[in-house]
Amino acid sequence: MEPEYSVEFRDDHVQVQLGKGFRVDPELREEVWENVRKVCEERGSTRVLVEGYVPGGERNSDEVIAAGERTATVPRLWLAFHLVNFERSEQSELFEAIAASRGIRVKFFPDNDSALAWLRANAAR
Repeated sequence: MEPEYSVEFRDDHVQVQLGKGFRVDPELREEVWENVRKVCEERGSTRVLVEGYVPGGERNSDEVIAAGERTATVPRLWLAFHLVNFERSEQSELFEAIAASRGIRVKFFPDNDSALAWLRANAAR
């Protein structure tokens, strides 16, 4: 069975892999961000690539705001997303705006190569 998610360091960035069954809830969000923070600290990295599947379930504005605020777990973070079947929406724009208000750079990409190129060109290791 595929894990819900994984967090690991790869080459020069932290990789977060979201499985098909990944569903966001406040407790799981805390767990994921704690793991991301830990790996970023251990490896001295502020580059994070999130790949996989768009998390299941509907999220209201309060949940999107909380998710955007939680990105500040890693100061000066650069966060690139490459998600299967992702479509921009008001929620993704709200998430980006909230993260940006915390000094976090977030961008969604149609492919892995573009996401990694953006991270490597802009974020310190």
